[in-house]
Amino acid sequence: MTSRTKIQRVLAGLGAVLGVLALGYLAIRPAYLRWGATDAEVAQAMPGDLDGRRWTRAITINAAPEQIWPWLVQWGQGRGGWYSYDWLENLFGFDIHTADRILPEHQDLAVGDPICMARGFCVSTVSVLEPNRWLSWQSLDEAGQPMWTFTLGLVPVEAARTRLIIRESFSGSAMPAFALAILEIPDGVMEQKALDTVKSRAEGVGSSVFVTAFEIAAWLAAFLIGASAAVRFVTRPDWRGPLAVGLAAVLVLLALTFLYPPLWLRALLDLGLLAGLAASQGWLPRTRPQATPGTEGERSGARLTS
Repeated sequence: MTSRTKIQRVLAGLGAVLGVLALGYLAIRPAYLRWGATDAEVAQAMPGDLDGRRWTRAITINAAPEQIWPWLVQWGQGRGGWYSYDWLENLFGFDIHTADRILPEHQDLAVGDPICMARGFCVSTVSVLEPNRWLSWQSLDEAGQPMWTFTLGLVPVEAARTRLIIRESFSGSAMPAFALAILEIPDGVMEQKALDTVKSRAEGVGSSVFVTAFEIAAWLAAFLIGASAAVRFVTRPDWRGPLAVGLAAVLVLLALTFLYPPLWLRALLDLGLLAGLAASQGWLPRTRPQATPGTEGERSGARLTS
């Protein structure tokens, strides 16, 4: 293949990837912004709601509100952590350490107390504190008006089942729409993990580094399969199969990043990509077609006639 052909494929491949990436994110964005939340939960009013953009996420926890509440009141940097990807937050120097137990020294939260996002960055204060029901904190602008609210709500479903709801809302002047659109991407990734972590803690499921390690490994596997398909798309004459696998890998990466699928589904998606890559390269054994009845006899007759 000539260098010109390879360059053309690189450009075509980049265009296809960017197109699938943009369209794929727009397709899953509505579900991403309300991950796990019902229509009623999205529509309901929560303490501190502001008049601008907002998003709502939720999860069901097999525990009573009073069993979940101690994990919520110790939320924050320098306290119980953010229950999310500590390793990722600490890459940016946030110094987050998620607790795997209830910390008695952080159970006396009060309205007006600061909630820190990182060491030395405590721009929010507790605005609502209703034990076993609502916990909310806000950031204020220079005029002292709320510009961002983070609210945690506990809604009993049964005696030992509770909905944990996270609501973030912004004032209309909090930040430009473009900045909010960028913020919603990492924000939701961290919130999904936080909801799942609180669920595990409250249900008494021990923390395991295996879970996060598997999540990272599944994401990297999809990325590497996609990268391998991209190389084959550029360098091999038969480009259709690798292109299909590469674009499928983009969709899988979107799902892994923004929809927080269960571990078994992550593994299944990676195996599907791997099988697709193997098939596109002829690595899978092919079954030889069987001759139809009479074919061999016809061939023999043809040879005798000749």
